[in-house]
Amino acid sequence: MNFLTGAIRYMLGLTMIAYGLIKILQIQFVLPPDVYLLPLNQLDGVTITWAFLGFSSWFSMLLGVIELVPGFLLLFRKTQLLGSLLLLPALLGVFLVNIAFDFSPPMKVLTGALLFLNLVIIYPNRILITSFLKNIVNQGSITWKELILNTFILALITFLIIYYLK
Repeated sequence: MNFLTGAIRYMLGLTMIAYGLIKILQIQFVLPPDVYLLPLNQLDGVTITWAFLGFSSWFSMLLGVIELVPGFLLLFRKTQLLGSLLLLPALLGVFLVNIAFDFSPPMKVLTGALLFLNLVIIYPNRILITSFLKNIVNQGSITWKELILNTFILALITFLIIYYLK
């Protein structure tokens, strides 16, 4: 099992490093300028997704870093859990975007496989993770003051967002 886990770590890590670098170097999410002149109803989900994600170069680069760093951490046994946990929301997001915006079946399968491989790396540490999460949840009870204050802050932020969106 150690060899298999190591092979999965390296395969997933190197794949994510490649995807991260492609985004950081501004190779992915590049569309011809005339695409931005077309009405949205003429574009498919993939083109809309690429146009949105590629519109801001710093955001595209940030997505690359979010894939690159965990990919690098997966290459080392001592940081594999941290890398796989950091990579989980990124891979889940990419997988859901590929499904929601109707990417090609091979892309859906590829991102689903990458997500599955990441879960394979996380699975042996499930007891450690659940114990850690239980410790966080059981840190102490919430006081009434804290509950009222947090509710007030949340209501205020919600009001301000709704007010300024009108």
